[in-house]
Amino acid sequence: MSDPLLYVRAVHFAATLLVAGVAFFVVFIAEPAFRTAKDDNRVAVVVRSRLTWIARISLALAVVSGAAWFDLTAAAMSGQPVADVFSQGVWWTVLSETTFGNDWLVRFVLACLLAGLFDPSLSEQRITSRWLKAALVIAAAAFAGSLAWAGHAAGGLGVEAIVHPAADVLHLIAAAAWVGALIPLWLLLRAAGQDSLAIARTATLRFSTLGIVAVATILATGSINTWYLVGSIPALVGTDYGRLLSVKIALFFVMVAVAAFNRLCLTPHLVQDGHPAATAAAAQQALRQLRRNAALEAAAGAIVVAIVAVLGTLPPASHAHHHPASGGIPADATFQHIHTEQGMADITIEPGRVGPAHATIRLWNGDFAPLAAQAVTLTLTAPSAGSKSVTRVAAQDSDGAWQVDGIELTQSGNWTVAVDAMLGPGNHLVLEAPIVIDPKQ
Repeated sequence: MSDPLLYVRAVHFAATLLVAGVAFFVVFIAEPAFRTAKDDNRVAVVVRSRLTWIARISLALAVVSGAAWFDLTAAAMSGQPVADVFSQGVWWTVLSETTFGNDWLVRFVLACLLAGLFDPSLSEQRITSRWLKAALVIAAAAFAGSLAWAGHAAGGLGVEAIVHPAADVLHLIAAAAWVGALIPLWLLLRAAGQDSLAIARTATLRFSTLGIVAVATILATGSINTWYLVGSIPALVGTDYGRLLSVKIALFFVMVAVAAFNRLCLTPHLVQDGHPAATAAAAQQALRQLRRNAALEAAAGAIVVAIVAVLGTLPPASHAHHHPASGGIPADATFQHIHTEQGMADITIEPGRVGPAHATIRLWNGDFAPLAAQAVTLTLTAPSAGSKSVTRVAAQDSDGAWQVDGIELTQSGNWTVAVDAMLGPGNHLVLEAPIVIDPKQ
């Protein structure tokens, strides 16, 4: 927990979700609720003022933490000290030639766009322009969703390279619409009183409807992400990544339970027929409980964000290091098993982190018997966009394993590893898969 990247990621995720959450809340919840106040504009003025400050502070935190995240990642990719990233020109290489850098450049442009859109959107007058509403929502969704290319979803292959990032984008947007809007909801409920129960009820109902859509999206996309990043029950319960993800899932269902209680049990009490004293008292009690529950959900959401920050620094459970019963894989190595109908390969890279490394390849047939090959080459491709693949010829040792020396791993993340084994004239076994490389220690 001493890695500064963990804290930087947590702040950036929280700030990003809150910025997008404010935008969604203003357009879909607050403004429609304020229209029910008729001539009473007090709550609207107070809430807009507070949301303005939250949006500005969160956007500033997102930019500052994003810069720190970029600096730390550039240092890890280059192997240079953090202080030398800018002086050595590493920052420009990472910014212009890697997926992570391109993503950060786009996100900075989106942050500037949001800064320009928030002031007219959160002015004392309600939003009347549909174009402004659409621009704010689209920019906020893009700002939250673009975080997908800073995580594990960016390293997929084939169909996974399309499905996994798409699921991650929708997952992040849905999280912003629900978790990111909890603090704005709490502020509105806190500003609403006995004379503005209509505002509270409309906001709660609209937030609940938005929450149902968001929860369904999170559940569907989370299942897809879990399939790609975990892949099996043993990986879920047997790895640090899987166990931490289980805690996140449990918190998610706690938040869903609280939201369901709000919708079914508390919101109906905000309606008053004839304003009898008993009904008024019940409405006030329901409003107080809704405030407490919104704060409780926001706290649970903060823990989820912290967990997400940690998960992004861990190898996915589906790519975790596998250690056979013999204990032959060193603890600091990364391992990948590639299985096809034509044959299999066990690839061990030691150490499995940024810097010089050595690879060992073992080939097997469908019965897990050694597979004879006349020649073997290993190709490694870094995760950044446009990276040039590096191919090395392997040498067979006395045990039948194929060894590759002189590997230089330049950055952490999901690399692509490919093995080309020549089994005979015109007969090649080509195996390809992602493999996780950890940051330099």
